[in-house]
Amino acid sequence: MGECSTYQYRILVVDDEPDVLLTLKIVLENNGFKIGAFNDPVLALRNFDAASYDLAILDIRMPKITGLGLSKQLRKIDNKVKICFLSAISNYEEFKRYFPEINEDQIIVKPIDNQSLIDKINKIICNS
Repeated sequence: MGECSTYQYRILVVDDEPDVLLTLKIVLENNGFKIGAFNDPVLALRNFDAASYDLAILDIRMPKITGLGLSKQLRKIDNKVKICFLSAISNYEEFKRYFPEINEDQIIVKPIDNQSLIDKINKIICNS
């Protein structure tokens, strides 16, 4: 459960890799989060409503819509949802070259261990 409140935070997870998506869903649900999981960014967008999620975790590289493109579309529907990105790029300077508009606090580097993932999500939800 999120450490800053007893509220059950709702998280949208979008990743085109089914195994990554399932793992994230299980880990997050086991830690008290309510999860909406999609491996198709178009379907995720179609099912997204304002105020339906507290946080969106988006894979950067996906077919049809990139994580960055999806984040812009989600923000048009709900400008309060917090967004972070999954990326295999572990060097922040390299990441910043490709995605200058994303700050380091919004990045979850794959692979990530379960406790680090939960700590990062709690930090994003509770502190920003």
